[in-house]
Amino acid sequence: MVLSKTTFKRVKVLIVLALLFPSKGVLSECGNRVAIVPGFPMKAASKSKDFTRFRYALSSTDVLLIDSHEDTQTTIGPYDTGFSVKRDGKTIKSVALRELPEFQRQGSFYSESFTTIAITTACGSVDPIYFLTMKYKGDELSPALIFLLIPSAKGYRVSNLPMISGGTVDVSKSNPLHLKVWDNLNEGMCNACMTAYRITEYEIQEGGPVRIRRYRTRHLYSSDQFGEARVRFIP
Repeated sequence: MVLSKTTFKRVKVLIVLALLFPSKGVLSECGNRVAIVPGFPMKAASKSKDFTRFRYALSSTDVLLIDSHEDTQTTIGPYDTGFSVKRDGKTIKSVALRELPEFQRQGSFYSESFTTIAITTACGSVDPIYFLTMKYKGDELSPALIFLLIPSAKGYRVSNLPMISGGTVDVSKSNPLHLKVWDNLNEGMCNACMTAYRITEYEIQEGGPVRIRRYRTRHLYSSDQFGEARVRFIP
């Protein structure tokens, strides 16, 4: 079939418009990615205040907010108190670090020393899975706490993995519901020294991550080989 000049021009215009303004479905396609959360200067604040330090869009309606606090009594700068998810401006989920069992066993200063360093999006078969990495202010072996946010009919299911030291969480691109958590056994003579790691494998189920296997690595690794986000993608 031969197109007339007028029809050809119209088709050409439609093609250009399709490239410039992709459909909503194309824009909403999931992609595996890691967003590093900006840090802040380590100094005492001029006054005490609670504030939202970072916002991350989970969808066209949902936003993840990192809740923070700063005051005049500390020189380490603001610290993150937790996070919340808002849908169309209404809070549908909130987590306060000081209320978690991991922090209730410690002094209040412990929960006041964590900061969010990364938000990772992993594409699931139906919905994306979000990983929120919070880390104790210190060195590369300081504990990191990683939360999982999974969309559900009522909003989001939130759970967390046990704290890890100097390691990472491997997320499978082919099956992001399967996780490998690396934990530094600290058998070297320094933070950057080669050491064995303990690997714990988890399956994400309805109630959260379930441990299915644990073993020690045969090879030795250094903590500085893992990325800042403490979450990485593997095939």
